[in-house]
Amino acid sequence: MAEALLGVVYENLFSLIQNEFATISGIKKKAERLSSTLDLIKAVLEDAEEKQITNRSIKVWLQQVKDAVYVLDDILDECSIQSHQLGGLSPKNIMLRRGIGKKLKEITERFDQIAEAKNKFLLHEGVRERPSEVAEWRQTSSIIVQPHVYGRDEDKEKIVEFLLRQAHGFDFLSIYPIVGLGGVGKTTLAQLVYNDDRVCSHFNTKIWICVSEYFSIKRILCSIIQSVVREKYDDFDLDVIQRKVQELLQSKRYLIVLDDVWKRNEELEFGLSHDKWNKLKSVLSCGCKGASILVSTRDKEAAAIMGTCQAHHLFGLSDDDCWSLFKQYAFGSNKEEREELVAIGKEIVKCAGSPLAAQALGGLLHSKSEEKEWLNVKESRLWDLQDEKSILPALRLSYFYLSPTLKQCFAFCALFPKDEEIKKQELIYLWMANGFISSRESLEVEDVGNIIWNELYQKSLFQDVRKDNDSGDILFKMHDLVHDLAQSVVGQECLIFDNANLSDLSRSTHHICSNITSSPSNKRALRKVESLRTACGSGHLISNILKCFPTNCSLRVLRTSSFELSSLGNLIHLRYLELRMTQTKTLPDSICSLQKLEILKLIFCYNLSCLPKQLSCLKNLRHLVIEDCLSLFHMFPNIGKLCCLRTLSQYIVSLEKGHSLAELHDLKLGGKLSILGLENVRSSDEAQGANLVGKKDLHELCLSWHTNGKAMSHATNVEQVLEVLQPHSNLKILRIEKYEGLNMPSWMGFLNNLVTLELNSCTNCLLPSLGKLPSLKILVIEYMNNVEYIDDDECYNMVDMKAFPLLENLKLNALLKLKRLLKVEKENMWVHLSKLTIRHCPKLELLPCLPSIKSLDLGGQSHKLLSSFPSSLTSLDLYGCGDNTVTSFQEGMMRNLACLKTLEIWSFPELKELPDELFYLQSLKSLSIYFCHKLESLPKQVWEGLCSLRWLTIQFCTGLKSLPEGVQHLTSLEVLSIRGCPRLVEWCKKGTFLDKMANGPKVILER
Repeated sequence: MAEALLGVVYENLFSLIQNEFATISGIKKKAERLSSTLDLIKAVLEDAEEKQITNRSIKVWLQQVKDAVYVLDDILDECSIQSHQLGGLSPKNIMLRRGIGKKLKEITERFDQIAEAKNKFLLHEGVRERPSEVAEWRQTSSIIVQPHVYGRDEDKEKIVEFLLRQAHGFDFLSIYPIVGLGGVGKTTLAQLVYNDDRVCSHFNTKIWICVSEYFSIKRILCSIIQSVVREKYDDFDLDVIQRKVQELLQSKRYLIVLDDVWKRNEELEFGLSHDKWNKLKSVLSCGCKGASILVSTRDKEAAAIMGTCQAHHLFGLSDDDCWSLFKQYAFGSNKEEREELVAIGKEIVKCAGSPLAAQALGGLLHSKSEEKEWLNVKESRLWDLQDEKSILPALRLSYFYLSPTLKQCFAFCALFPKDEEIKKQELIYLWMANGFISSRESLEVEDVGNIIWNELYQKSLFQDVRKDNDSGDILFKMHDLVHDLAQSVVGQECLIFDNANLSDLSRSTHHICSNITSSPSNKRALRKVESLRTACGSGHLISNILKCFPTNCSLRVLRTSSFELSSLGNLIHLRYLELRMTQTKTLPDSICSLQKLEILKLIFCYNLSCLPKQLSCLKNLRHLVIEDCLSLFHMFPNIGKLCCLRTLSQYIVSLEKGHSLAELHDLKLGGKLSILGLENVRSSDEAQGANLVGKKDLHELCLSWHTNGKAMSHATNVEQVLEVLQPHSNLKILRIEKYEGLNMPSWMGFLNNLVTLELNSCTNCLLPSLGKLPSLKILVIEYMNNVEYIDDDECYNMVDMKAFPLLENLKLNALLKLKRLLKVEKENMWVHLSKLTIRHCPKLELLPCLPSIKSLDLGGQSHKLLSSFPSSLTSLDLYGCGDNTVTSFQEGMMRNLACLKTLEIWSFPELKELPDELFYLQSLKSLSIYFCHKLESLPKQVWEGLCSLRWLTIQFCTGLKSLPEGVQHLTSLEVLSIRGCPRLVEWCKKGTFLDKMANGPKVILER
């Protein structure tokens, strides 16, 4: 790791020596002498890196090297800044140059002492031969392949059987522990169970919580709330949180996974204890029979404290299963399984002892094709090291063979808390800001970061990779043992603070992550830190950091929600600034002096109304991300001067000089771009100046007009404007909002890579032929008054033509003239459509054949559309939207819904009866009826047909006075919930009806 740091600083020092500023300032000789000293240290770093594992003195020496390198980097960065700012022989300039000269002299003396100290360790000079850090085959591969799970079928079936059958015998809550060594696959097994189709079907609520070493009742309960309703309750009192959790879980058959639980001991102050568990269990004991908690832990005592049944002990994989897993990583599908390598590999795997180790070893050897390289791994002395802090030898080997840059990028990940999901893009930004990665030849720095991330993932140092459906972000985690490895490498360099005790801070602390809400008790500890590079988090600690440092603080990264913005101008080294949920209305002009700034993110700054006018002076800015800053209506002028800009999430066009679309012309933008204020575009020539067609890396585009319901202020033909705003054909997501033209642009039909298309409030517009878009999967069309067909092309009469060949999700809302989905309908259309939402399309009276439809949501529709439904449905939502004309549903409308599992009926105020065939839906699990005020009674017979019904919900049906006897015979019913039905609630409370329920379900009664 020190080798990578020193390499970067060495390059910067060489640049300084070549710089005219060094000659003028009189520091060239000092820099040359320092360079010679660094050569002596650099020569022995590789040997020191290997020997530090068994020699603590060498480890301390290496840390001294890194600490000094950080300080030197600050000095060189300051030189770079001054060389751009200073000229002439003014007293101020001379003083600044003398100050830099003095700092160089002091750091040179420090390195002289370090170089002298190395001699006592008898370190060898030289560098072993390494493969290229950026392997060619990885430059083109970003596909994520999840590994196959071997040897866990029996374990999985045993746990699933318990949850589906035996757990029902416990009163309200069963707890099933999985116990095993670190890296043996406990989390993977729990994931297999959690995602099993039978388990998903059996439980109506599933929640996954990573507990790790800090067993906090409040944090666990807040995680439950956030998982169920996507709301944060961290700032509420514990009593409020407990009542909210019980409200959410009351009478439900839920499954909660508590992953990676640790018991409290002398080293682990905040682990699990009897008292903590009893308090948490009392809150969670509110579900119905069958509600379960699955626990994974390394600790048998933790399992004994929590479990209500015998723990499931998970052991290592067999040699055959270990080999299969290793082979998947080491050889993949394209690499030849050479006989001599297979023989060595099978010997290595016998040493692995766990799935995690097998994956890591396979990933390590994937890039090695020589027999000698495989033998070096097999015979490495790292296998014989004592198991310090339970770090698997296989993981140490995997780390040892990383290149210096990869070592540094991996070790930095210790800054993230255990079990936390990490955003891939944010991690790459952090690597960039700290100078760990840089551009190479034809590769941008972001591309290098992507390659390095892929390399670490391929070596199994990252796992649980997924793509967020809403944001599109790639998220991943680190196994807790891999996190332990990273932490053991960085020591006190990266620290996470969960409480206000800062005693762990030291001279070697360079990166801090904190969410401390209380003021730290020992602020003086901050003064121990010599060169703080990263400060992430909210709360008082981040606010106090800058108060304790000199004016030109070393920070490269500041991500916070609580910070005195007036101090921004002092952070001259800053590369990455993220302000989240700040209350400020404006940013200080001093931000424009941060000439090294590369990344600026403004997130949820609701009051922010404008940006400093001189932001275009930030020549190194590469990423400007603005999200959910709802009061922001003006950008800064001349954004086109930011020639390095690669991400611009939002651009607002205005009539002022320097705010036109032409500013975007030369910017090589990628990722997401929303262009607002298009009503201010004065000509199609100006619109063409945006050069969207030349932005091949742009994958998401939003084009938005804003007219406040008034006529456009300019006579410019909006159709011409939109026509020349043609994006590159690589575009994946397109949104067009409040466009007032009559026709969509001709280019829309040629976006062959488009996956998502959303058209909103384009009130006057007709649609082009969208059905031919070959990659389209999601289509949303809302508030378009002139649309009669989603596609009116008659060419589908041709034998081989199919409309919307890949469409999976279609949402139509407020299309007042819509007659049919397609003008020409025929068989074998809509073959992939699984989800359909139609609201307020009153003229649509017939649906085509939808062979794959699973979910249907209808509201405010013609009665004819409610006459029958596709037999493949598993979910049906019917919204009357206050329709006073529906007193009953058409006979036979639900007759063929044999697969239906969920049915919701909303807001039919005049509905007096439910269709009889509803009560023969044998697969139905959930039936909900809301706001049907004239519904006075439910059918007396045929309830036995609902043999799978688990949840019956009746809310705000004020006409209901009683329940029929048939409800008592629902043998699978688990929850009966009645709210907002005062007469029905009173009737249930007075009589003995509920006592005679067949299955003794949980009953919720609220007036």
